[in-house]
This record gives sequence, C-alpha cells and structure tokens, in this order.
Amino acid sequence: MTGAFLLRRLAAMALQFVLITFLTWALFYLLAAKTGANPATRIAGKAASPEEVARVAHELGTDRPYYVQYARFLWGVLHLDFGYSYLQRRPVTDIVLPAAGTTASVVIGGAVLWLLIGFAVGTIGALRPRSLPDRLSIVIALLGVSIPVFWLAPMASYFFAYEPTQGTFLGVPLGSAFHIFPIDGYVNLREHPLAWAHHLLLPWLVFALGTGGIYARYFRSLTLEQLAQGYVRTARAKGASTRRVLLRHVQPNTAPVIVTLLGADVGVALAGTFFVEKVFGLPGLGYVGLQAIRSLDYPLTAGVIAFAAIVAVLANSIVDIVHGLLDPRIREAPL
Repeated sequence: MTGAFLLRRLAAMALQFVLITFLTWALFYLLAAKTGANPATRIAGKAASPEEVARVAHELGTDRPYYVQYARFLWGVLHLDFGYSYLQRRPVTDIVLPAAGTTASVVIGGAVLWLLIGFAVGTIGALRPRSLPDRLSIVIALLGVSIPVFWLAPMASYFFAYEPTQGTFLGVPLGSAFHIFPIDGYVNLREHPLAWAHHLLLPWLVFALGTGGIYARYFRSLTLEQLAQGYVRTARAKGASTRRVLLRHVQPNTAPVIVTLLGADVGVALAGTFFVEKVFGLPGLGYVGLQAIRSLDYPLTAGVIAFAAIVAVLANSIVDIVHGLLDPRIREAPL
C-alpha cells in the first residue's frame, strides 16, 4: 500500500503543478495581452516602433500560439528557467533563487522557533494543567491571535533595533547608544553564520511569537488527550518515567497531527513574510515580488509567483507523504 499511496500523492502533486503554472502564465501573459497591457509593449517602451515591439514579442515568445507559449513556460519552469527580466537585464532565476534563500531562512527559522516555543510551553501546560505556565500559554496564544504581524514587525523593529541606537530602550534612557539587533539588512549564511543569525533573530521572534502561542495550545490539547489514554496508564503502572512516557508513547502519536498542521501553517506563513521582509529590509520573495509588480516586470512577477506556488505544492505534498508514513490509516485509506 505504501507504493500506491506514494504514486497517488505524486500524481496529485503533478496535477497541482500543471494547474498552478497554467494559472500563473494565463494571469500575467494571456490576460495582459487581452487587456492591452502587452508585456512586449511595456518592455519596448511607449515610443517604440511597431517593428521594435514585434521584435521584443518574438524574443518573449508572445507572438506564438497560446498553447506553445504555455508549453515553453512549463518547460522552462521544470528546468528552473523562469524567463528573462528585460527591466533588470538578467535571468529571472538569478533574481528569484537568492530571494528564495532569504525567505526560506525566515520561514524555516521561524517555524523551528515556534515549534520549540509551542512544544515547551504546551508540554508543561499538559503536565501541570491550570498551573501558572499553563495560564501563561493561554495568554500567549490569545496575544498571538490578536496581534497582527504588520503591526508587530514595525513595533519590534522600532523598540528593539532602532531605539537602542538612540540611547533609549522601551522608552527608558540608557545614556549611551548601543546595538541589540540590526535595524535592517541581510547577511548570507555562507559568508558569516553568526551575523546571519544575528540579523534574522528579531524577524524570527516576530514571525514565531503568535504561531508559537497557537502551537502551545495544540501541543497541550494533544498531549492531554494522549495522557488520558489507557496505554499511558499501563506504561505508568509498569513504572515508566514521565520522560519515557512522553518520548516513547505520547510524542510519536501526536507527531502526525503536528506535521500536518505545520505544513498548512508554513504555507499560510509565507504570506506573513512579506511584512517581515519589508520592515527589516530582507530581500526575500515578497520584497522582490512587490518591486516587480510596481515596475510591471511581467517575467519577474510570473517567476516569483510560480516559484512560490511550486514550493507550496511541494511542501504540502511532502507533508502529506510524511503524514502517511507516520500514520498507516492515511496511506491505506481508499481513493
């Protein structure tokens, strides 16, 4: 059944991939041509002659039949070739891949942080229900749901990054300026790992705070549910320690649910990276995509959206496969 399950998931992933690439191509090429916002006209310029517009259209491939245009776009995406940005005069891939690395740094670091926060606070709350840590986790979860990222990011940047450089911290005079967090910018991981982490620590905290509180409630509920099961009482009756019960019995049974939630939440969190990247000056996909839309750079805009959508499809498919491997009921379910 494992082989059949994997084939089903790979077939579903391939279908999603084709649909997403088609919608991306149609949105930025077919609709643009139908509404008069032809990419060739935009790239050639308003003063360009019809011959010049025709030449650019031929280079872009927009003078060919629609099915040929889409086939070329799909073939290019399969080879990580998203076209050529005529405004920036370089391949879209050379712009998208470095930006994707920045976004991945924010998302993965934030996800690890919110899992650690959620696991620690949620497990303590489950082991000691209605205790002070348990009540604090409820407060954190409520704050996480209530405080939007687009408000939290500039506030954190101002109070924890900018204010200390002016000699104050949370409104309290310090007497001398100092740096806690960098105000903006990004350092490549391969160039300086410590500087990379230092520049991303505050964005990670902003990115993970709300979701970490929500995951604390997830971990608490799931752990309490498992602790009430008969197999846990049997293990404790045999003398198993709390640590062994958690590691050998409870956590393996909560893992499939957490993995599924994580896959869905990472996809949703990609939208929140736009605000974090904008506030902290991180050149990620959200930042690059906004600049492409503002400048009407059609190849770059389509490349950013296609790449982000493909990553989301891959992430969800991987989560489904891992979930199926962790839970036999999923992979053995009928179509």
